[in-house]
Amino acid sequence: MNIKEVITSFNMNSTVVSYIDAHSFPEEDKLYFPSVSKPTCIGAYSVSPFESFERNVSRMRFIDIPPSYRFPLNLRNPNRQVEPLKPPQERIDNMLIFIESMWQKLLRKDDTRLVVNADVVCTKEVLELIMFAPFEYKYGWTLGVSRFRKTIYICVLDRNQPDNFDQDNLRRVMQEDWLKNLRKQCLSDNGKGKPNKRDVSDENSRCNAAFSFELNGQHILFDSPVIAEFDPNKFSSTQSYAWSDLQLRVDNMTRNEWAVHNRTESIKWWIRSFLIGMDHIYVANRDDNAFVRSIKRTPIQDLYRDSDETKPFYSTHFLKRFLSCITQVMGEIDNPSTVYTFEYDAKLGKVTHRGLEGRNQHTFVADWFRLMLDDRLEDAHELQRMNN
Repeated sequence: MNIKEVITSFNMNSTVVSYIDAHSFPEEDKLYFPSVSKPTCIGAYSVSPFESFERNVSRMRFIDIPPSYRFPLNLRNPNRQVEPLKPPQERIDNMLIFIESMWQKLLRKDDTRLVVNADVVCTKEVLELIMFAPFEYKYGWTLGVSRFRKTIYICVLDRNQPDNFDQDNLRRVMQEDWLKNLRKQCLSDNGKGKPNKRDVSDENSRCNAAFSFELNGQHILFDSPVIAEFDPNKFSSTQSYAWSDLQLRVDNMTRNEWAVHNRTESIKWWIRSFLIGMDHIYVANRDDNAFVRSIKRTPIQDLYRDSDETKPFYSTHFLKRFLSCITQVMGEIDNPSTVYTFEYDAKLGKVTHRGLEGRNQHTFVADWFRLMLDDRLEDAHELQRMNN
């Protein structure tokens, strides 16, 4: 084994502390916003209760605020025990299937092979975790990263779980249960006043949309669960709806509670809205007895004005630094089986990475996807001949 192979092997198997620090807030970051384009929606698809890809948007939900006479809305469910929700992990598999379904738009020729027309492919969950890291001091996470044909693929491998008996976690569990009940009363399948009556077993079904945007010269492609809202200004276009969201908060918070909300939930709502280009969300105000008295249409600008106008700057700058770090670490690796793990220590604000060469327990870029890129090359040639 020559010296280069020894160094490569050492770097692959060793845990390395990266140079980025999530809990440092450089003064220059608040002076300017990173160069970023507004997200563009490429298409959408449905996800079944069993996490399977469906080539349609039949599972799309629409915001449908009830008329005033139905308020207050009761969020309690006396017939069901409240348990910690286990939201479905946004796997990258369905995003890869979506890329294959849109191959004429999302693949391009590079010399004698097809490549994905993006520098980074991931889920919104990945981007949310990274962007909130500067303000996360309790729960860490681990990402898996692979590089294949010049594209970096990122997925969530693990998230630190809170203690079930932690008071903050118990409040979060109750809040999530109430939010789920709120959405049952305020979302419909067609946006025309018919309440959502889906079976409990169907709760994990949803509609995902794929988006792309440019950040600091990198083309990022990701998918995200979405909720739609009919937009009267878009009836003349092919898509007559816009993306929106529905969230829940207490309407009588103390000053300290507002401070906690503004540095946690508020910035999380802004991150989610920013990533898919929402102009506003709907915020429901509940009392201590879990009754919603009002639902307010809230512009996205108000979310960070209420907290700290510098937080979006720090959040987006950290995403830029993190992706730059990943790009440098992955270098010229071109093996979809090789996985680098990036682990975030929330208490220290530090990120460590470690390489696992070849096929391993964390390999997540599916074999069929690699083969598909080769199979579609002949289809691309045939399409080119037909166009000529």
